This record gives sequence, C-alpha cells and structure tokens, in this order.
Amino acid sequence: MNNHGERIYLRFLNVEDAPALLDLQLRNRAVFEEISASERSETFYTLEGQVALLEGWNKAREEGKRYSFGIFLKHAHELIGEISLFELELDSISKWIVGYVLDQARNGKGYMSEALRLVLNFAVNDAGIKRVEAGALPDNAGSIRVLRKAGFQETDRQNIKIKGIWKEHVMFAVDLQ
Repeated sequence: MNNHGERIYLRFLNVEDAPALLDLQLRNRAVFEEISASERSETFYTLEGQVALLEGWNKAREEGKRYSFGIFLKHAHELIGEISLFELELDSISKWIVGYVLDQARNGKGYMSEALRLVLNFAVNDAGIKRVEAGALPDNAGSIRVLRKAGFQETDRQNIKIKGIWKEHVMFAVDLQ
C-alpha cells in the first residue's frame, strides 16, 4: 500500500494510538456526534473505551471486514483524523462504506481529499474492493465536496439514525477499477 500523500500519511490504528484518538474524539466531540451513526456512551470517551474500540477494529481487520486508518501529518506525526472502510450487510446485500472524521481545526485544507485518495487506492489495490459507498448530511458541503472530488456520484437519499433521530443523508458511490 502506498500510504503517503503530499502532506499526510495513513497507517492502521492500533491500541497504542488510543490516547491520541481519545484526544481527537474529545476535542471534536460536539461535531463528531452530529455526524456519527454509531452510539457513543460516556464510556466511549474514556481511554478504556478507545482501547476497546481499537481492539474491535483490529479484530475486524483480521477478518477482512474493516480497515481503519489514522490520518497523520507527515511533518509532525500528529493524528488529525480517522478514515475507515467497512463492510456493511443490509438485507443480505454486502456493501463497502467509507467513513471519516477530521479534526475541525484542520478542515478546508485538503487533508481529507488526500486521505480519501489513499484509501481508495488501498481499497482497489490491496483489498480487492470494487465499489465504495458513503453518505453525508445535505448541509455538510465540505464532505460532499470531498466525495465528489474523489469521483463519487450521488445515488439517492436515505435516512440514517444519529443520536436517536432519523436524518436524511445524501448517498454516494464510486466504482473502482
């Protein structure tokens, strides 16, 4: 895998990254909770909760069901985000989804576009994934711009539950070659 971009690099997250991931989650809690479909209890926001999360992600990677990468600044080796490919099975249909978060202080600088390019290269060249889907809230112009820039096309709209409330998402997909 070529995991180096111009200004960032990706690597699989591991248990040793738990303190940095916890810091990222805590600093961006309000924003991340507004876009995350996963339930986040108070335990999630503890070191033990992040260790458990990373252990689960690593087990899923061993099973070929999830690939979770930290997004690191090259010059500082600082964790600034996370991007994951994960397999989701709905109505007996398997699909690969990409999800990502970026430190809000780093928005608008092109880091996520760089990370998404690297992850899509990994998907097709290392994991044999042929199609990737993603969703974004309609008012999340930055995320929609990142997806379109990477070649994703709008497919439809779906309701996804976030913090117990169903919210409309614009759904996208890209076919990889």
